[in-house]
Amino acid sequence: MRTITTIAIAGLAATTASAQFQFFSSADAVLYRGTDGGLTDTFNGADEIRGMSILENGVNIAGASFGDVIAVSSPQGQNDAQEVYRVDNAFSGTPSLVQIGVTSEPVSDIAFANGRIFGVDNSGPAGTILVREFDANFNEINTFDTGINIVDRGAGGLAYDPANDIFYVTDPDSDQLWSYSLGGSSTLLGNAGFDFGQNDLAMFNGKLYAAIAELGRGTYNIGEFNTTDGSFFNLVTVGAYPGG
Repeated sequence: MRTITTIAIAGLAATTASAQFQFFSSADAVLYRGTDGGLTDTFNGADEIRGMSILENGVNIAGASFGDVIAVSSPQGQNDAQEVYRVDNAFSGTPSLVQIGVTSEPVSDIAFANGRIFGVDNSGPAGTILVREFDANFNEINTFDTGINIVDRGAGGLAYDPANDIFYVTDPDSDQLWSYSLGGSSTLLGNAGFDFGQNDLAMFNGKLYAAIAELGRGTYNIGEFNTTDGSFFNLVTVGAYPGG
């Protein structure tokens, strides 16, 4: 079982004023929808999703448009390419995956920044975390070495913070959160304070959210990272972590 966690976050309609955000997420081939108030819907997916992000304005991807949820599948092997999907009806109705491409290199999460497409690869063993840049057809055009050393391969997260023009990167091997300036240096922000595994990041309204596997409790959570000290605050326990 290739257990994975993903998240996409969007604004919530004003009719539910008590909630701050709505999430769409997955673990293995099960899809989840909810708010910061709790889980609301569960669906069986057509594929195991490795990473997700909401397409930003100005990013060109064939078969997708601004506001669509874009997802990449879990690779079968370490160096396998991954299917790229547009997720229809992610936040209402019944979600469905529509394949729109294939990545040339494996990544564990995707993010969009300044009209460009990026993915993160915790390459291990005895390697470093890489940020890959892709063209509109998901062919790799640049590779950036973050300098974050890792021992074991794992599914880390990637999110872009436009206010500070930096990426956030997670290292599930050392349970750490980092900031990374593209083409520059990485800064350790801190330790989450617990043993976490595969995860996915998303920025929303200036806050860094994550779908994350808390290995000690065997739970799959939606929560928020503190970008000052790297600590994690759980908001929603989706359920037992598959395989955890």
